[in-house]
Amino acid sequence: MKPSPPNACNVLDLAADRRRLWHFDIAGDGKAELDEEFSGLPGDALPDKQVAKDWRALFSSRLNLAWLPAGSVFLRVTQFPKCDRTELLAMVELALEKVSPLPVAQIVWTVEPVPTRTTVPSEMQTVIVLIAPRHEVEKFLGTLEGRGFLADRLEAPLLHQVLATKVEGDGAWVYPGSGADAHSCLVAWWYGGELRSLTLVKLTAPEHWQRELGEVLTKSAWAGELEGWLTSAPRFRLVSAPEDQEVWLHVLRDLSDSAVDVTKPCEPVALATLSAQRAARGESLANLLPAEFTTRYRQQFVDSVWMRGLGALVAVYVLGVAVFFALLWQAETQQREEEGRVAGLAGSYTNALVTRARIQVLKEQIALKYAAIESLKAVSAKLPEGMVLTDYAFQRGKRVSLRGLVPADQISKLTDYSAALQTSMLNGVPLFKSVSAPSSQGSGAVASQFNWTLSCELRGPEIE
Repeated sequence: MKPSPPNACNVLDLAADRRRLWHFDIAGDGKAELDEEFSGLPGDALPDKQVAKDWRALFSSRLNLAWLPAGSVFLRVTQFPKCDRTELLAMVELALEKVSPLPVAQIVWTVEPVPTRTTVPSEMQTVIVLIAPRHEVEKFLGTLEGRGFLADRLEAPLLHQVLATKVEGDGAWVYPGSGADAHSCLVAWWYGGELRSLTLVKLTAPEHWQRELGEVLTKSAWAGELEGWLTSAPRFRLVSAPEDQEVWLHVLRDLSDSAVDVTKPCEPVALATLSAQRAARGESLANLLPAEFTTRYRQQFVDSVWMRGLGALVAVYVLGVAVFFALLWQAETQQREEEGRVAGLAGSYTNALVTRARIQVLKEQIALKYAAIESLKAVSAKLPEGMVLTDYAFQRGKRVSLRGLVPADQISKLTDYSAALQTSMLNGVPLFKSVSAPSSQGSGAVASQFNWTLSCELRGPEIE
């Protein structure tokens, strides 16, 4: 399954005379859209917000791509049978000793298949082998690390320039350098719709360019004749910026009998867009970043995320402890203030309790007196005619004891009297909670009258 493209891509051009950084937003289809461009001197700091990788990269992936200086890369064109990438790398590795200008142990290498531009079917595929001295790559990566730029890819911009050139016909395409690389040029030989040779020429003073470049072109032409792909006199095509065309046209016209075609190269921003887009889509295999650096950068990123997470957790814990102690101090302060208020109100509170108790006693006394009066009133009002109340006792404000006399022939009135007391009401509620059954006994030798007793329990008074 093809991995999804990153959300953003930075392309850094850190040359000896300038520093340029392009920040691209990557769409879902891998299309790169320029968001910001930063230019400055080589020693200027890079914008940390754009290039640094932190925990946000877990949710919004970012690709850091750097361009190696042109003078640090050797380009070789070879042909291999068509196969998948794993087999291609294995075949190139076996042939490295033949194509590499340096010992294999001292180089970093990668490959880039070149799309065929011919309709003739072939079992072979053209491959550009990119070779860079390991010490220069490591030195360049150290410079990037010092700027806070951890690269995910190292590329050669000349490769994209060559692949982006519209090739029509046969000939040699000359790509002069610019800026710090003005004394160099790349020569790409296209014949029969195939890229046959790539040569990066190092030149000295401009007055020697014609001789030096002529020697290189002559050797390449001889090699082409021996290999059989140079079938006609070479025609030169200059791919140069307008400000450099006059000098290079003079050199090439003296080396060729035919006219020199001139085309404009890709602008740096267009080249950066192409580089970001091909990397985001996984179209470019040419990555000169050593595998051990990729592993180390990934581990550094994981460690930094863990450390930032732990740091954030510790910060939250410390903040929580600080808030806890602040709230505790505030609560203790409030407690001391309340205790001071309580101490100040203690005397007044005690006096208030004493006063309240006295008022309660007075209310109870008034209620008891009122209850005694109401109960006596009810006992008298309900007493049937013929019955005599001889004793009324009000006991502890709860119980009323009644005694009296009743004629023997009216003894049944005791039951009626007890029932009448049970129905006595006061303010809409029963006056008595309960009324006991009456008891009676004869009085004297001749029981013409009976002594009776009755006990009533008052409903307790509601005292506020």
